[in-house]
Amino acid sequence: MDKDEFLEFLENQEESPILPKGLPISGKQKDWIGGLLSGLQIQVATMGGTSEAAGKPITIVYGTQTGNSEAMAEEAAVAAKKYGMAPKVIDMGDIELAKFAQTERILLVTSTYGEGEMPDNAQIIWEEINAKDAPKFENTFFSVLALGDTSYDQFCEAGIQWDTRLAALGATRVTERVDCDVDYEDLAMGWIEKVMPIITEKGSQETVSVEGDKGKSVKPKFDKKNPLEAELLTKRVLSGEKSSKEIVHFEFSLGDSGETYLAGDALNIIPENRPDLIQEILDLFDTNPGEEIMKRLQYELEIRTPSKELVELVGNKTEDQEMRRMVENNDKVAIEDFMWGLDSYQLIKSYGTGNITFYDFLNTCKSLSPRAYSISSSIKKHDGEVHLTIGSVRYKREDRQQNGVVSTFLADLAKVGDKVKCYFSPNKQFKIPEDGNKPIIMVGPGTGIAPFRAFLEEREADGAKGDNWLLFGDRNKEHDFIYKEEIEAMQDSGLITKLDLAFSRDQDEKIYVQDKMRENGAEMFAWLERGGYFFICGDAYRMAKDVDIALHQLIQKHGLMSEDESVSYVNKLKKEKRYVRDVY
Repeated sequence: MDKDEFLEFLENQEESPILPKGLPISGKQKDWIGGLLSGLQIQVATMGGTSEAAGKPITIVYGTQTGNSEAMAEEAAVAAKKYGMAPKVIDMGDIELAKFAQTERILLVTSTYGEGEMPDNAQIIWEEINAKDAPKFENTFFSVLALGDTSYDQFCEAGIQWDTRLAALGATRVTERVDCDVDYEDLAMGWIEKVMPIITEKGSQETVSVEGDKGKSVKPKFDKKNPLEAELLTKRVLSGEKSSKEIVHFEFSLGDSGETYLAGDALNIIPENRPDLIQEILDLFDTNPGEEIMKRLQYELEIRTPSKELVELVGNKTEDQEMRRMVENNDKVAIEDFMWGLDSYQLIKSYGTGNITFYDFLNTCKSLSPRAYSISSSIKKHDGEVHLTIGSVRYKREDRQQNGVVSTFLADLAKVGDKVKCYFSPNKQFKIPEDGNKPIIMVGPGTGIAPFRAFLEEREADGAKGDNWLLFGDRNKEHDFIYKEEIEAMQDSGLITKLDLAFSRDQDEKIYVQDKMRENGAEMFAWLERGGYFFICGDAYRMAKDVDIALHQLIQKHGLMSEDESVSYVNKLKKEKRYVRDVY
């Protein structure tokens, strides 16, 4: 096999290359070679090809916040080829509505962000398609896959709205929408297998030649079902002893796995439940289950956060009239307030003791899900390592200590030298510009600084000449200025061109990062006018919204624009992928 044949072989692989059994090499050598081939495959895919595929055209669009919808869109594209179709996978942020309305076959995959909102990359096209003069889709056949989380009231709301809107505009639904919970993979693959043989028979049967995707995605070697076991090399508390919070820095080894990542990607941690919580629950039910049940309690079930099913079960059986009334009336606001900070143990102990059995409880538990954390390192600086910056979730409710599942699994249970199960999630939206001369503005208070530490390390390693503006803050400078020495060194070296700090509790009037934005509004607008990129990472519910408002205001003021013009300006930034967020 010559070089060209080898490259073609790698390019046409739908999964990471698998080495045949029986090779006279050790397990570590096999992992290393497999990782090398995966890396070569990624490079070949990234280079892109000039080959063309002939088939009936189908457009697969995705709305994503963390990359899951994009991954399923890519899976759908692989399946479409097997049914004689030529798929085109499109980011919703890149859709041109007039052209979209002329599309015959559409598969739409979308997640739901926050409380029923569209993911960031879908917001502009969603506004356009809801306009009174939106075009009709009368010649379109479609189906929708919705990803969500049943712990939120507006479960799969984005997918529901897209499904309804396309039908209202005249499109023909070929299969019913499928709504997926956090364990979405099997259900999503079922949707793909069902829709493909149906949609391929709809519409024109003419074939077209579609140029192969230049950025063809490759399945990662490790995933939730086959995680990487990464050695924990280092963990150290970054926040001060008198801080009101605990923020911990973690470093993991990638070993000989061959895995890599880009600044802006996420690492998913697969946790274990705390032994003290497991024992509390066993004592509560006065039970001593067998080995199989104990394994499920430790590794498989979400036993801390009450599922909706558990809340309904307790509410229907409780002797507490107020809780019974809330559940019977489905008073979502009251239930949310009532449940704030309450874990399953406390819910059952306070409101369901004697009426709920141990197996009632098990039957309502959801699967224990991985948590995705923004990576806080560049592999170009930390070869073979990946770093995380995590705030430990700890608080008290009714004098009982509450501990976050994943954050305290890492902070309290995982020891240096332990292997932690994990896997990467690419975040193609949240990336530093390819042009290293472009300026970037990074707004990341608290643990929101994580990806920006990675961005700065990457820009330094690349020798990028563009200006870097960091806005960071927290409560107190003395106790909460994490990575202080690193940040000051980056500033002294000139890597950080401009640094603005907002420590809210260090003066009588609270100051936040959005206040620093307004204070420097003229300069910030000038950076945007120079082609600057604007990034936000951190709290979605308050900080990100306040920053967004401040951004619109400073653009309107210093750009001498009307409110509508500032909205158009920001939308243009979003379209150009120059305003992106990693919020949670």
